[in-house]
Amino acid sequence: MLYTELQVTSNFSFLRGASHPAELVEQAALLGYGSIGITDRNTFAGIVRAHTAAKKSGIRLLPGCRIDLQDGPSLLAYPTDKKAYAQLSALLSAGNLRTEKGDCLLYKADIYSAGSGIQWIVIPPAQLDANFQFPSSFVEALQEYREAFGFQLQLAATRRYMGDDSKQLYRLEALATTLSVPLLATNDVHYHHPERRQLQDVVTCIREKCSIFTAGYRLHLNAERYLKPEAEMLRLFRQYPAAIHRAKELAEECRFSLDQLQYQYPEEITSHGRTPQEELTWLAWEGARQRYPQGIPEKIAAAIRYELAFMEQMDY
Repeated sequence: MLYTELQVTSNFSFLRGASHPAELVEQAALLGYGSIGITDRNTFAGIVRAHTAAKKSGIRLLPGCRIDLQDGPSLLAYPTDKKAYAQLSALLSAGNLRTEKGDCLLYKADIYSAGSGIQWIVIPPAQLDANFQFPSSFVEALQEYREAFGFQLQLAATRRYMGDDSKQLYRLEALATTLSVPLLATNDVHYHHPERRQLQDVVTCIREKCSIFTAGYRLHLNAERYLKPEAEMLRLFRQYPAAIHRAKELAEECRFSLDQLQYQYPEEITSHGRTPQEELTWLAWEGARQRYPQGIPEKIAAAIRYELAFMEQMDY
Protein backbone atom coordinates (compact mmCIF):
# COMPACT_ATOMS: atom_id res chain seq x y z
CA MET A 1 0.00 0.00 0.00
CA LEU A 2 1.16 3.50 -0.86
CA TYR A 3 -1.10 5.27 1.63
CA THR A 4 -2.08 5.01 5.30
CA GLU A 5 -5.07 6.85 6.77
CA LEU A 6 -3.95 8.69 9.90
CA GLN A 7 -6.95 10.87 10.83
CA VAL A 8 -9.70 8.52 12.00
CA THR A 9 -12.42 9.34 14.51
CA SER A 10 -14.34 6.41 16.02
CA ASN A 11 -17.44 6.40 18.20
CA PHE A 12 -15.14 6.65 21.22
CA SER A 13 -15.06 10.35 20.34
CA PHE A 14 -18.42 10.76 22.04
CA LEU A 15 -21.19 11.92 19.67
CA ARG A 16 -18.73 12.53 16.83
CA GLY A 17 -17.71 9.25 15.22
CA ALA A 18 -20.33 6.92 13.74
CA SER A 19 -18.38 3.65 13.53
CA HIS A 20 -16.87 1.31 16.09
CA PRO A 21 -13.06 1.05 16.09
CA ALA A 22 -13.33 -2.58 15.01
CA GLU A 23 -15.51 -1.62 12.03
CA LEU A 24 -12.97 0.92 10.87
CA VAL A 25 -10.10 -1.55 11.18
CA GLU A 26 -12.01 -4.35 9.46
CA GLN A 27 -12.98 -2.04 6.60
CA ALA A 28 -9.35 -0.98 6.24
CA ALA A 29 -8.36 -4.63 5.95
CA LEU A 30 -11.05 -5.23 3.30
CA LEU A 31 -9.68 -2.27 1.32
CA GLY A 32 -6.19 -3.76 1.43
CA TYR A 33 -4.63 -1.32 3.89
CA GLY A 34 -1.51 -2.56 5.64
CA SER A 35 -1.99 -0.22 8.59
CA ILE A 36 -4.41 2.38 9.93
CA GLY A 37 -4.37 4.96 12.71
CA ILE A 38 -7.07 5.76 15.28
CA THR A 39 -7.16 9.35 16.59
CA ASP A 40 -10.07 9.93 18.93
CA ARG A 41 -10.41 13.30 20.61
CA ASN A 42 -8.34 13.67 23.78
CA THR A 43 -8.45 9.94 24.49
CA PHE A 44 -6.84 6.59 23.76
CA ALA A 45 -10.11 4.83 24.67
CA GLY A 46 -10.79 3.36 21.23
CA ILE A 47 -7.37 1.85 20.54
CA VAL A 48 -7.78 -1.33 22.63
CA ARG A 49 -10.73 -2.61 20.59
CA ALA A 50 -9.04 -1.42 17.42
CA HIS A 51 -5.88 -3.31 18.38
CA THR A 52 -7.81 -6.52 18.95
CA ALA A 53 -9.55 -6.16 15.58
CA ALA A 54 -6.27 -5.36 13.84
CA LYS A 55 -4.64 -8.54 15.13
CA LYS A 56 -7.58 -10.59 13.86
CA SER A 57 -7.61 -8.77 10.50
CA GLY A 58 -3.87 -9.03 9.95
CA ILE A 59 -3.11 -5.32 9.69
CA ARG A 60 -1.11 -3.00 11.94
CA LEU A 61 -2.77 -0.47 14.21
CA LEU A 62 -1.12 2.89 14.82
CA PRO A 63 -2.31 4.06 18.27
CA GLY A 64 -2.83 7.80 18.30
CA CYS A 65 -5.15 10.55 19.48
CA ARG A 66 -6.36 13.98 18.51
CA ILE A 67 -5.51 16.72 21.00
CA ASP A 68 -7.84 19.72 21.03
CA LEU A 69 -6.14 22.66 22.71
CA GLN A 70 -7.69 25.66 24.43
CA ASP A 71 -5.19 28.09 22.93
CA GLY A 72 -4.02 26.65 19.62
CA PRO A 73 -4.88 24.55 16.56
CA SER A 74 -5.68 20.88 17.17
CA LEU A 75 -3.05 18.23 16.52
CA LEU A 76 -2.94 14.51 15.86
CA ALA A 77 -0.38 12.79 18.07
CA TYR A 78 1.33 9.48 17.31
CA PRO A 79 3.81 7.94 19.76
CA THR A 80 6.77 6.28 18.09
CA ASP A 81 7.74 4.15 21.09
CA LYS A 82 6.61 3.00 24.53
CA LYS A 83 8.11 6.00 26.33
CA ALA A 84 6.29 8.43 24.04
CA TYR A 85 3.02 6.56 24.63
CA ALA A 86 3.52 6.94 28.38
CA GLN A 87 4.15 10.67 27.94
CA LEU A 88 0.98 11.10 25.91
CA SER A 89 -1.03 9.10 28.44
CA ALA A 90 0.24 11.31 31.26
CA LEU A 91 -0.62 14.39 29.20
CA LEU A 92 -4.21 13.24 28.68
CA SER A 93 -4.56 12.33 32.36
CA ALA A 94 -3.43 15.82 33.35
CA GLY A 95 -6.03 17.36 31.02
CA ASN A 96 -8.79 15.13 32.37
CA LEU A 97 -8.04 15.99 35.99
CA ARG A 98 -8.53 19.71 35.33
CA THR A 99 -12.22 19.51 34.51
CA GLU A 100 -15.43 17.51 34.67
CA LYS A 101 -15.67 13.93 33.47
CA GLY A 102 -15.89 13.76 29.68
CA ASP A 103 -13.84 16.92 29.11
CA CYS A 104 -10.10 17.51 28.78
CA LEU A 105 -8.38 20.87 29.19
CA LEU A 106 -4.99 21.09 27.52
CA TYR A 107 -2.84 24.01 26.43
CA LYS A 108 0.18 24.55 24.21
CA ALA A 109 2.44 24.63 27.26
CA ASP A 110 1.31 21.08 28.06
CA ILE A 111 2.23 19.59 24.71
CA TYR A 112 5.57 21.42 24.66
CA SER A 113 6.49 19.55 27.84
CA ALA A 114 5.41 16.16 26.51
CA GLY A 115 8.93 15.20 25.44
CA SER A 116 10.34 13.68 22.28
CA GLY A 117 9.30 10.58 20.38
CA ILE A 118 5.88 11.90 19.34
CA GLN A 119 4.93 12.69 15.75
CA TRP A 120 2.54 15.65 15.51
CA ILE A 121 0.16 16.52 12.67
CA VAL A 122 -1.40 19.99 12.71
CA ILE A 123 -5.04 20.25 11.61
CA PRO A 124 -5.59 23.48 9.64
CA PRO A 125 -8.84 25.50 9.57
CA ALA A 126 -11.58 23.95 7.44
CA GLN A 127 -11.91 27.07 5.27
CA LEU A 128 -9.85 30.00 4.05
CA ASP A 129 -10.79 33.54 4.99
CA ALA A 130 -12.44 36.09 2.67
CA ASN A 131 -9.07 36.80 1.03
CA PHE A 132 -8.45 33.09 0.39
CA GLN A 133 -5.74 33.03 3.03
CA PHE A 134 -5.28 31.18 6.29
CA PRO A 135 -5.88 33.34 9.38
CA SER A 136 -2.71 34.95 10.70
CA SER A 137 -3.35 33.32 14.09
CA PHE A 138 -3.06 29.88 12.49
CA VAL A 139 0.12 30.77 10.61
CA GLU A 140 1.70 32.11 13.82
CA ALA A 141 0.69 28.98 15.73
CA LEU A 142 2.15 26.77 13.00
CA GLN A 143 5.43 28.67 13.20
CA GLU A 144 5.43 28.20 16.96
CA TYR A 145 4.76 24.47 16.60
CA ARG A 146 7.59 24.22 14.04
CA GLU A 147 10.03 25.79 16.48
CA ALA A 148 8.88 23.49 19.29
CA PHE A 149 8.66 20.16 17.44
CA GLY A 150 11.14 20.56 14.60
CA PHE A 151 11.06 17.67 12.15
CA GLN A 152 8.44 15.83 14.20
CA LEU A 153 5.74 18.11 12.77
CA GLN A 154 3.48 17.59 9.74
CA LEU A 155 0.63 19.62 8.26
CA ALA A 156 -2.61 17.76 7.45
CA ALA A 157 -4.16 18.25 3.99
CA THR A 158 -7.78 17.17 3.58
CA ARG A 159 -10.27 17.72 0.79
CA ARG A 160 -13.42 19.30 2.29
CA TYR A 161 -15.49 19.58 -0.92
CA MET A 162 -16.54 23.11 0.03
CA GLY A 163 -15.65 24.82 -3.25
CA ASP A 164 -12.18 26.05 -2.31
CA ASP A 165 -10.25 22.79 -2.09
CA SER A 166 -7.82 23.71 -4.87
CA LYS A 167 -7.05 27.08 -3.30
CA GLN A 168 -6.72 25.60 0.17
CA LEU A 169 -4.36 22.82 -0.92
CA TYR A 170 -2.30 25.37 -2.85
CA ARG A 171 -2.06 27.61 0.22
CA LEU A 172 -1.21 24.63 2.43
CA GLU A 173 1.62 23.54 0.16
CA ALA A 174 2.99 27.09 0.03
CA LEU A 175 2.83 27.35 3.81
CA ALA A 176 4.41 23.92 4.24
CA THR A 177 7.25 24.86 1.88
CA THR A 178 7.89 28.18 3.59
CA LEU A 179 8.09 26.65 7.06
CA SER A 180 9.69 23.34 5.99
CA VAL A 181 6.76 21.34 7.36
CA PRO A 182 5.83 18.25 5.30
CA LEU A 183 2.30 18.10 3.91
CA LEU A 184 0.47 14.91 4.91
CA ALA A 185 -2.73 13.66 3.23
CA THR A 186 -5.74 12.57 5.32
CA ASN A 187 -9.46 12.11 4.74
CA ASP A 188 -10.62 13.06 8.28
CA VAL A 189 -12.55 9.79 8.56
CA HIS A 190 -15.63 9.67 10.84
CA TYR A 191 -17.24 6.42 9.67
CA HIS A 192 -16.16 3.29 7.85
CA HIS A 193 -18.81 3.29 5.10
CA PRO A 194 -20.82 6.07 3.35
CA GLU A 195 -24.09 4.59 4.66
CA ARG A 196 -23.09 5.67 8.17
CA ARG A 197 -23.37 9.33 7.22
CA GLN A 198 -27.00 9.44 8.45
CA LEU A 199 -25.99 8.09 11.86
CA GLN A 200 -23.18 10.62 12.03
CA ASP A 201 -25.73 13.37 11.38
CA VAL A 202 -27.92 12.06 14.19
CA VAL A 203 -25.13 11.96 16.78
CA THR A 204 -24.09 15.46 15.69
CA CYS A 205 -27.62 16.71 16.37
CA ILE A 206 -27.59 15.07 19.80
CA ARG A 207 -24.27 16.74 20.57
CA GLU A 208 -25.43 20.14 19.31
CA LYS A 209 -28.91 19.79 20.88
CA CYS A 210 -30.76 20.47 17.65
CA SER A 211 -32.81 18.60 15.04
CA ILE A 212 -31.84 17.48 11.55
CA PHE A 213 -34.02 20.29 10.18
CA THR A 214 -32.28 23.01 12.19
CA ALA A 215 -28.70 21.66 12.27
CA GLY A 216 -27.57 23.48 9.12
CA TYR A 217 -23.81 23.87 8.79
CA ARG A 218 -23.21 22.04 12.06
CA LEU A 219 -23.52 18.82 10.03
CA HIS A 220 -20.84 17.62 7.65
CA LEU A 221 -21.81 19.02 4.26
CA ASN A 222 -21.33 15.73 2.44
CA ALA A 223 -20.83 11.99 2.92
CA GLU A 224 -17.11 12.02 2.11
CA ARG A 225 -15.81 11.36 5.62
CA TYR A 226 -15.67 7.60 5.09
CA LEU A 227 -12.61 5.38 4.76
CA LYS A 228 -11.71 5.61 1.09
CA PRO A 229 -9.85 3.05 -1.05
CA GLU A 230 -6.21 3.82 -1.66
CA ALA A 231 -6.79 4.39 -5.37
CA GLU A 232 -9.31 7.14 -4.59
CA MET A 233 -6.92 8.89 -2.19
CA LEU A 234 -4.16 8.72 -4.80
CA ARG A 235 -6.54 10.29 -7.33
CA LEU A 236 -7.62 13.05 -4.96
CA PHE A 237 -4.01 13.99 -4.18
CA ARG A 238 -2.51 13.29 -7.60
CA GLN A 239 -1.16 16.86 -7.65
CA TYR A 240 0.42 16.37 -4.21
CA PRO A 241 2.03 12.91 -4.26
CA ALA A 242 4.48 13.89 -1.52
CA ALA A 243 1.54 14.27 0.90
CA ILE A 244 0.50 10.69 0.20
CA HIS A 245 4.08 9.50 0.58
CA ARG A 246 4.52 11.32 3.90
CA ALA A 247 1.46 9.54 5.36
CA LYS A 248 2.99 6.18 4.50
CA GLU A 249 6.42 7.28 5.69
CA LEU A 250 5.12 8.44 9.07
CA ALA A 251 3.24 5.15 9.51
CA GLU A 252 6.54 3.31 9.08
CA GLU A 253 8.22 5.54 11.67
CA CYS A 254 5.57 4.86 14.32
CA ARG A 255 6.46 1.34 15.48
CA PHE A 256 4.78 1.43 18.89
CA SER A 257 2.27 -1.36 19.52
CA LEU A 258 0.04 -2.15 22.47
CA ASP A 259 1.71 -5.57 22.48
CA GLN A 260 4.72 -3.84 24.05
CA LEU A 261 2.73 -3.06 27.20
CA GLN A 262 2.63 -5.43 30.12
CA TYR A 263 1.32 -5.23 33.64
CA GLN A 264 3.93 -4.10 36.17
CA TYR A 265 3.10 -5.33 39.65
CA PRO A 266 3.66 -2.62 42.26
CA GLU A 267 6.51 -3.01 44.73
CA GLU A 268 5.33 -4.85 47.83
CA ILE A 269 5.53 -3.15 51.21
CA THR A 270 7.11 -5.59 53.68
CA SER A 271 8.52 -5.36 57.20
CA HIS A 272 11.64 -6.61 58.97
CA GLY A 273 13.37 -7.42 55.69
CA ARG A 274 10.93 -10.16 54.71
CA THR A 275 10.32 -11.12 51.12
CA PRO A 276 6.75 -10.63 49.82
CA GLN A 277 6.05 -14.36 50.22
CA GLU A 278 7.45 -14.36 53.77
CA GLU A 279 5.36 -11.30 54.64
CA LEU A 280 2.20 -12.91 53.29
CA THR A 281 2.92 -16.13 55.20
CA TRP A 282 3.51 -14.23 58.46
CA LEU A 283 0.33 -12.15 58.03
CA ALA A 284 -1.76 -15.21 57.17
CA TRP A 285 -0.72 -17.16 60.27
CA GLU A 286 -0.92 -14.06 62.49
CA GLY A 287 -4.46 -13.43 61.24
CA ALA A 288 -5.38 -17.08 61.80
CA ARG A 289 -4.12 -16.97 65.41
CA GLN A 290 -6.20 -13.84 66.06
CA ARG A 291 -9.29 -15.43 64.54
CA TYR A 292 -8.82 -18.72 66.40
CA PRO A 293 -7.29 -17.74 69.80
CA GLN A 294 -8.11 -21.22 71.19
CA GLY A 295 -6.07 -22.88 68.46
CA ILE A 296 -6.22 -23.07 64.67
CA PRO A 297 -8.32 -26.04 63.47
CA GLU A 298 -6.34 -28.50 61.37
CA LYS A 299 -8.75 -28.08 58.46
CA ILE A 300 -8.09 -24.31 58.45
CA ALA A 301 -4.34 -24.77 58.87
CA ALA A 302 -4.27 -27.23 55.95
CA ALA A 303 -6.15 -24.78 53.77
CA ILE A 304 -3.70 -21.98 54.65
CA ARG A 305 -0.68 -24.17 53.89
CA TYR A 306 -2.24 -25.22 50.57
CA GLU A 307 -3.04 -21.66 49.48
CA LEU A 308 0.35 -20.28 50.52
CA ALA A 309 2.17 -23.07 48.68
CA PHE A 310 0.09 -22.43 45.56
CA MET A 311 0.83 -18.68 45.64
CA GLU A 312 4.54 -19.37 46.05
CA GLN A 313 4.52 -21.90 43.20
CA MET A 314 2.70 -19.48 40.86
CA ASP A 315 4.88 -16.56 42.01
CA TYR A 316 1.83 -14.50 42.95
